[in-house]
Amino acid sequence: MNILIFFAGSIITLIYAMSFVWEMKQEKILKEKELRDNKYYYARNMSSDKKKQPKRKKGSQSRIKNYNLKK
Repeated sequence: MNILIFFAGSIITLIYAMSFVWEMKQEKILKEKELRDNKYYYARNMSSDKKKQPKRKKGSQSRIKNYNLKK
């Protein structure tokens, strides 16, 4: 009788451990999938601290391009 109780406890413990490991793998896969997915990137990584500088005139570039490179 004691052996049956031991085996039942062992089976329950193994099922619990296997389900725990499976859940951790599923969570890891979901997190990796979320990191690879670029959907809603700016909503997740929005930095509201930094404000954009207004453009000087309509249609102009934000950053001045320097094509006169000296060698």
